[in-house]
Amino acid sequence: MEYTFDEAVNSFQKACEYGKPKNKTFGSEQIQVANAIIELLRKEYAPTVEMTQQQKDVFLLYKKMTWFDLFLSKLNEPDNQEFSTLPDLSCFDNWGISKEREIELMQAWIHPEIIKVVDE
Repeated sequence: MEYTFDEAVNSFQKACEYGKPKNKTFGSEQIQVANAIIELLRKEYAPTVEMTQQQKDVFLLYKKMTWFDLFLSKLNEPDNQEFSTLPDLSCFDNWGISKEREIELMQAWIHPEIIKVVDE
C-alpha cells in the first residue's frame, strides 16, 4: 500500500491514539522519534514548494497542456519568439534561475500536491 507523507503521519497518529497497534503501545519518545523520521523523509523526498496562487494556476495550466521542458524553456527564455504563443510566465519573475529551483519545479510537476500556496 502506498501512502503520501500526510497519509502516513495520519495513519501513525491514529495508531498511536488507539494505543494498541499490533497489540503494542508506543511511548512518547518512540512517537517523537517516528514523527522526526517522517519529517526528515518528507523534507528529502517531498519538500514543500511555495508558490503564489497565480503561479500555481499558471504552473498547473502548463502541466495540463504541455511538457515540463517547454515550461522551463519559456521560464528561462521568456522573450524567445518560438514560445510566444504560450501563456505568460511573468508571475515567476522573482523565481530565479538555478538548478535547485528547477529541481523544485520538477518535483512540483510530478507531485503537485506538494505545492503550498503563499501570500503574494
